[in-house]
Amino acid sequence: MAEDNSVTGLVIALGGRIYALHQGTIVRIGERSNLVHALCVHEGRLYDAGRTMQVVNTLTGGTVAERDHWILALCSHGGRLYDAGSTNRIFDSFSQTEVGKREDAIQALCSHGGRLYDAGDCCRVYETLAGEPVATREDWILALCSHAGGLYDAGAGGEIYETLSSTLVARRGEAVLALASAGGCLYDAGEERRVYETFSGSVLGEREEPVAVLCAHAGRLYDGGVQGWLFDSLSNQNVLAGRKGITAACSVPADLFAMLLAQGEQVPQPSWRKLTDWFAG
Repeated sequence: MAEDNSVTGLVIALGGRIYALHQGTIVRIGERSNLVHALCVHEGRLYDAGRTMQVVNTLTGGTVAERDHWILALCSHGGRLYDAGSTNRIFDSFSQTEVGKREDAIQALCSHGGRLYDAGDCCRVYETLAGEPVATREDWILALCSHAGGLYDAGAGGEIYETLSSTLVARRGEAVLALASAGGCLYDAGEERRVYETFSGSVLGEREEPVAVLCAHAGRLYDGGVQGWLFDSLSNQNVLAGRKGITAACSVPADLFAMLLAQGEQVPQPSWRKLTDWFAG
């Protein structure tokens, strides 16, 4: 795809750099000293976190919380921002209050049905603030997703479950790294290097490397991963080719996106203006 002017309002992280995609251009809005694993909109602001062990206000670059571990997940829930990561603890990001502790790394947080859930390497899904396990799996849980009134989980075993009933809804041959709800459908992707419509099992596209990121945005679905390419999943068209892996993505409301663009720096591009040809990340 030469140029996709419809991609506006999507923010992605390539390694430690954070970019906004806007009408065929790319704007750098932040840079961290290590990988960014999570992006999250909360109360009208965008936050990022990862291997710098900090939660950062993306627009200002200000640190709002520091941890002694990698931060792998951020979630806005009930008017509060939560973070969790590699050393098994969950925090209310602004108050610095520890709200949960698990036996192993936490890979995912999800707000669903008025409750916050977490899951990870301990092979259980927890209702976070109650501290109660609601589901147990045989392998690491790497993704949680709220979809059409249900909560879903997936992970290293390749199985996808409706969490609260533990109903198996799909099985893949390798680890599932990401889940997303878009346009009334649930999607999954991972080590198989394919993007699936979960319930039907239909394949939207095949990739050259594992797909670690799925993001619903403006009625579309986008996917990316180790190869650094961003695809419009539903059309199976490449909209960005970078040289560093895509580690996170987030759909941003128009007013916040405008502020991010105003503070950012447009990345120079050659005369042919094809993000699929030139962008170095």
